[in-house]
Amino acid sequence: MKSVFSAFLVSAMLLAPVGGASASSWIQASSTEEQVATDTKPKVVTMNSTDGAKNIKMDKGVITVNETGAFFLVAAAQVGGKGKGLVRMWMKINGKDVDNSNTEQLISDPEFTAVLVCQGVAELKRGDKVTVVFSGSAAGVGLVVKKPAGEPVVPSIIVSGWRID
Repeated sequence: MKSVFSAFLVSAMLLAPVGGASASSWIQASSTEEQVATDTKPKVVTMNSTDGAKNIKMDKGVITVNETGAFFLVAAAQVGGKGKGLVRMWMKINGKDVDNSNTEQLISDPEFTAVLVCQGVAELKRGDKVTVVFSGSAAGVGLVVKKPAGEPVVPSIIVSGWRID
C-alpha cells in the first residue's frame, strides 16, 4: 500500500505542473520533401506543412513570430542521401547565422540515416523570422524522407518551437 501511495504521489507531482503549463505561442512544422545538396553552398530548409501553430506563422520554411519573448526552438532532420559526406544544419534569425548553433552528422554509408538535431533559446521580437539552413560537403547528402509501409511518413525535418517566458 505504501508503494502504491508513493507512486500515486509522485505521479500527481509530475502531472500538476503540466496541467498549469500553457504556451502563448507555439508551432510544429515539417516537410515531406527530400532536400539534398547539389553543391556545398548552404540552403534554407523548406517546409510544406504547418502541423499545428498558435501565434506563429510558417511560409515555405520561414517561421515568423507574432509576439516578443524568449523562445525555445528545435529542428530535427532525418539525414542521409545517395552518397557520403557531412551534413550540417543551423538556424538563422532575420537572415543572420545564430552563433554556436551549427550541428553535423557524417553520412558514411548511403543506406545509413540519422536524426540531426539543432536547438536553442532565442530572445525574439514580434515579426522576427527564423529559418533552418543546411549544407552538404558532397552532392547527394542532406535531408531525406522515408515512407515505411503501413506507418506515418518520416519527414525530412520537424521544427518545433514555443515561447517560454
